[in-house]
Amino acid sequence: MKKKFLLLFLLLFILVAVIGYQKYINITRHPENLFIKDNSSETENTSIKPSSPDKTFIAFLGLDKTDERVHTLGSFRTDTIMIFCVDLDDKIIKVLSIPRDTYVDIPGFGKDKINAAYVYGGMGEKGYALSLKTISEFLGINVPYYISMDMQTIPEIVDAIGGIPLDVEINMHTHGANLDKGYQILDGQKAYQYVRWRYDPMGDINRVKRQQKFIIAFANQLKNKTKSLSDYLDLYNAFKGKLYTNLNYEQILALIYVVKDISPDSIEKFMVPGEFYNLNGISYWKPDMQKLDEVLKNFTN
Repeated sequence: MKKKFLLLFLLLFILVAVIGYQKYINITRHPENLFIKDNSSETENTSIKPSSPDKTFIAFLGLDKTDERVHTLGSFRTDTIMIFCVDLDDKIIKVLSIPRDTYVDIPGFGKDKINAAYVYGGMGEKGYALSLKTISEFLGINVPYYISMDMQTIPEIVDAIGGIPLDVEINMHTHGANLDKGYQILDGQKAYQYVRWRYDPMGDINRVKRQQKFIIAFANQLKNKTKSLSDYLDLYNAFKGKLYTNLNYEQILALIYVVKDISPDSIEKFMVPGEFYNLNGISYWKPDMQKLDEVLKNFTN
C-alpha cells in the first residue's frame, strides 16, 4: 500500500513537472502557442483577416471614469484607444492610435464615435466585447484582446516607477492642468494632466500624439527601473487589481517576457488618418479610408 502511494505521488510529481516545463517552454520559447487559437478570426465578417500565427493584436482602452462622471452620467467611455501589434517571434511592437471621436459603424447601433461602443455594449465585459468587435470590423483586423484601466489610475503607476522624464511641448495651464513647457520629470499627477489635456486647436488629435510620446517615455523609464522579469511581475501584481483584461496569466507572462527585451525607441507609431467632420453640431474625426489602408499595411507587416 505504501509503495503504491509513493508510486502514485511520483507519477503525479512527474506529471506536474512536465506540465510546468511545457508552460515554461511556451512562455519563453514559443509564446505564439498561447495566442494561436484566439488569433484566428471566428467572425462571419469576411473583411476581417486572421492574424499571422506570430502576431497578436491587443487593444489598450483607457476609461474616462471619474467620480463626477459616475454620479452625473452613470456611464463612461473608452477615452483612449490604442492597438498594439506584437510580433511574438521577432519581438517587434507597433502601436496604432484611434482618436476617440472617430466616426465608425458600431455593430447593431449604427454610426457614432468609436468611444461610444463601450457604453452601447453596456460597459463591463459586454462593453469590452462590443468595443473589440467595433475595432476589428473598422480596421479589418482581428483584435481579440484588451487591457483596460481607469485613466485616473495613472498617477499611482507613474509614482511607483519614480516619475517620467519628458519634454512638455507647450504650456498647459487650463482645464485643471498646471504644466510648464520644457524638459522635466513628471510625477503621477502631472503625467495624468499631460495625457488628458486636449485644449489646443487640434484637440484630441494632438492629445493622441502626446499619449504616444508618453507611452514611449513610460516604457523607457520602466525599462530603466525594472532589471529582471520578477521586477516586471512585481509591478504587474501590485496593480493588476486596477487593470481589466481578458488575457490569462500565462499570456501576461509571455508578453512580459517578449516586451522586456524590446527597445521602446524602436516602437513604430501610427494614427488613423482623417479630418474633422461636423454633423448636426457634433464634431467627429472622419477617417480617410484610402490612407488608412496604407497605414494598416505598414502596421500589420
